Amino acid sequence: MDNNNVFKYIFAAVVVFLIGYTAYILLNNHSDDNNTSLDQTSTVNTIQTDLRLAIAELDTMNPILSHNRNVQEITKIIFEPLVTLNENCKLQYCLAKEIAKTDDYNYVIKLREGILWQDGTKFTADDVIFTIETILNHEISTIYSENLKYVTEIEEIDSTTIRIGLAQPVPFFEYYLTFPIVCQSYYEGENFATSEKTPIGTGMFRIAEMSSNIIKLERNEQYWDTSKNPMATQVIINLYNSIGEVYNAFKSGDIDIVTVKNANIEEYIGTLGYNKIEYKYRDYDFLAFNTENPIFIDSAVRKALSLAIDKNALVVNCLGKGYVASNFSLDIGNWLYTKDLNVAVDKEQATQILLDNGWTRTNNIWQKRINGRNLKLAFTLTVNGNNESRMAVAESIKTELENFGVQVNVKQLSYENYLATLNNREYDCILTGIETGFSPDLSTFFGEGNIANYYNEEVLEILRVVTHSTDEDTLYQSYNRLYDIYLEEAPYIGLYRNTAMVIYNQGLVGNITPNIFNVYHNIEKWYRQ
Repeated sequence: MDNNNVFKYIFAAVVVFLIGYTAYILLNNHSDDNNTSLDQTSTVNTIQTDLRLAIAELDTMNPILSHNRNVQEITKIIFEPLVTLNENCKLQYCLAKEIAKTDDYNYVIKLREGILWQDGTKFTADDVIFTIETILNHEISTIYSENLKYVTEIEEIDSTTIRIGLAQPVPFFEYYLTFPIVCQSYYEGENFATSEKTPIGTGMFRIAEMSSNIIKLERNEQYWDTSKNPMATQVIINLYNSIGEVYNAFKSGDIDIVTVKNANIEEYIGTLGYNKIEYKYRDYDFLAFNTENPIFIDSAVRKALSLAIDKNALVVNCLGKGYVASNFSLDIGNWLYTKDLNVAVDKEQATQILLDNGWTRTNNIWQKRINGRNLKLAFTLTVNGNNESRMAVAESIKTELENFGVQVNVKQLSYENYLATLNNREYDCILTGIETGFSPDLSTFFGEGNIANYYNEEVLEILRVVTHSTDEDTLYQSYNRLYDIYLEEAPYIGLYRNTAMVIYNQGLVGNITPNIFNVYHNIEKWYRQ
């Protein structure tokens, strides 16, 4: 090999080394703190450092005042709460460093120090107190008023410590401290409800520019959490007049990710060129038995009926896309949903349970002799007659149970009479629902005065333990035992819940794990290519 060739090989090797070393340095700046790894097809040169989001029908970017779901989602990367929830709805401290429950009515909150607002001013207890007082102001319309409805006292102990007093005990009150905190000094002398100032936060991105059709966010270089160094330096929020315009923009490739509740989204954007993640949302419907009813006082009957209803078929036949069978309020990915409660339909087991407990099927009706009387397995199912979906579900349940040998009378009530019947517990069985909260509190279902009139001393003790414990093992084991009791005694039959969906372009890379609290988990690891 002549000297010229040797020189060429050496030169090529040096060039390759320098390119590889440069790429390593660039990538390592992100990967060390964020555990970020690029897609196998990505290179440093193909990474786009801007993300493109969308808001339809913007009302305000003020996170306390906005009633727009898109705004509530996006502002989580600009503003921060005292506590946040991770992908498993598990509580994590954010602006709060520590929360101590001194008794059932009082909480002491220690705040993180050294945090700066995006205008450079210092975050203090004054900001938290100002935010809480603003939310409690009855002249302010905010979605967070329910979070703090039992707060009666707010005391500043020092610049980094406050005490919150409650009018009554609130199980898992810490989970209600997920509202965004705003800056007190920034709004000094302003009418908060009408201020036109561009709001500032403490989050990883800051609002750099606002116009009639676009909002530009920039990476907050003063962000306190150094473990989160976003790969994106800019977030472009495109503003649209309608959700239809958002769908068209997404289809055209102008938006990277969108959250939708339209189950038939394919009709608007087609089926190709994007990925989608469906996740369980907040509206949960179920049957509540009146366990004081002569029929339903027997847990064997309740359990048999829970096994006789095909929930998946119910969803397909009555509801369709946008719903999923659901057997418990915490099956939204909550870390304390410790076992699979999706009980499949099993009419053979349901039949055996009834036979084992003295029921016989005569003339296609289950019957049992109780206290000298021949009692038929029959009941009235109460439903809100103004809710078409629930009406269809009630009729489907009636048909299925009658085929199983149970007589069901569907009782349609006006909304007002339905609410009165629900509140007074004047029903055999009722088809109802709740909007699932972020808290793992189950007192609605099992606590005193629950809607099934259900009483179980062990369950009440479990509730007492979990509301006074922060030990993860204790909580896990307690909820695990509660589910065993729930499956055996079946005071309720979970039916279904609605779903939401995230759709994102195939060029968006990252760990995308949406849930009911936050669709932008791990956004610091996202990038475009």
